[in-house]
Amino acid sequence: MITDGVLRAMAEKIAAVGPRGWRRAELRGFATGDGGSGHHGFAFEPGDVGGEADLHAELSALGDEAGGRLTVELVVEARGRFEAVLSRSLERDGAGGFLYLLDRDTRPEEPGVFQPGPVDAVAAGDPDEAIALLGAYLRERDRVLGRDTYAPPPALPAARRAWLESRLPVTLPADLRALYAHIDGDGGIGLLDRHPWFGLEMLENQSRTENRRWAGRHDWRHHPLIGASGPPLAVRRVSDHPCWIPFATDSLGDFLAVDLAPGPGGRPGQVIRMGPHHDEGPVHVADSVTDLLRRHVAALRAGAYRIEDGELSIDIKRPRDEARSLTVTGAQAGTMPGLHARIERLKVMNASWADFGPLRGAPMLWQVTVENCPGADLGPLRDTPLERLDLAMDTVDLAPLTGHGTLRMARLRTGNPVDLTPLLSCPRLYALDLADADVPDLTPISVLKGLLYLRLRREQWERITCPPGLAAAVLAAEPLREKRWWWSADKAYHPPEPSLRTAVGWAEHLAGEAADLRIVTGRYSRRPASR
Repeated sequence: MITDGVLRAMAEKIAAVGPRGWRRAELRGFATGDGGSGHHGFAFEPGDVGGEADLHAELSALGDEAGGRLTVELVVEARGRFEAVLSRSLERDGAGGFLYLLDRDTRPEEPGVFQPGPVDAVAAGDPDEAIALLGAYLRERDRVLGRDTYAPPPALPAARRAWLESRLPVTLPADLRALYAHIDGDGGIGLLDRHPWFGLEMLENQSRTENRRWAGRHDWRHHPLIGASGPPLAVRRVSDHPCWIPFATDSLGDFLAVDLAPGPGGRPGQVIRMGPHHDEGPVHVADSVTDLLRRHVAALRAGAYRIEDGELSIDIKRPRDEARSLTVTGAQAGTMPGLHARIERLKVMNASWADFGPLRGAPMLWQVTVENCPGADLGPLRDTPLERLDLAMDTVDLAPLTGHGTLRMARLRTGNPVDLTPLLSCPRLYALDLADADVPDLTPISVLKGLLYLRLRREQWERITCPPGLAAAVLAAEPLREKRWWWSADKAYHPPEPSLRTAVGWAEHLAGEAADLRIVTGRYSRRPASR
């Protein structure tokens, strides 16, 4: 088979660059299925540094055959044997454990799905003002550059514009429509502070579902709860939305877009920044395209710009966001100084006790993290829109959170027994991490409705029935073992757990006959190692 031959070729390449006296080599690689590949280098035992070998062609061939992203774990023995584990579902989680995707197509709903629409549904932009500002901006631009040589592309015929706009999932805001009736973008010049402004044809093309390449980046390998930057609740907390219409881009592949599905504190037609470099969520830029142009004109008139190699860079002023994250340490945990109504994320560290009383009713608090704290009464959190809870405390009592309506993710780290029963009544809970918790009774997990993500140690997995509907499972790393005798350090090596072999057995037990694992063994032609 093709796979066997490709793996054999990889083994030969790795063996050819092994250092003197090597006995075993390990490769952890991947292929994306679209020509991409990578690996973490070759780990040789004994631990010496080997040479380099280009395995891109082989890894890409494996990805092509698999038809998508593929994890490749290859062990090569100096005596001429190799063993590989290939999977689209099993991979290392980056923390010493393994992630197995039982359902790679299922994702949790993002927070913005639950947010209401804007309180003020009237767009902030003004078509007449936008046209006037465009003229003023072009004149100011010519003035600071000392030339009058640029004219934007003329607008498309009215019938063509109407047809293109009819293909959009939502009607463009009136100010942007008015601008397209005068010009068709900027021809790629980067008119909006080095952001090329799309012509209407490109705008329609980039708005199509199949061309939103930045969408869907959040998966089970990286599944944070999305946030948003800007005025409170202005932008919906989702990674993408069909009513975000990109109209300009930058050199990094991010976009300026008009937002026609704002959050409760936003306005239709506001301008946001989104794209592959905004994993933590979209960023509010301006109340409208009109406001964006107004800021460009103001910046040029105020001298807030620079010119390098004939390129104009404009310093667009935007209001500074009020701090929405708060960290308290030590005695501060008793009074929570700095807490205000717009705090979204709270972190408590190294405190003898935490008093969550001041948090009661906090209207925007959706993430609470506690590290190194004996305990706290979680009752006040019952009256907050809490979504993510990460507790590292000696004692955790979840009873006050019974029936919490917004809690979505919980990570518990505690040495004393914890009762999970209260979580059964939390309707939105989808992620649970108990790998560092003492949970005598894991039965509630098996009947927890809506659970999609679960992280446990090996012995914990052995005590439960896999919850129905689970999409992603993590076999957590075991605590490091101490060496039994200090004088036998060279004999006391214990391979880290879970090992690849352990993870394969776990995944096979977890997924049964549907397990997405392929184990390939074989021999390769040995060649002298490089020196």
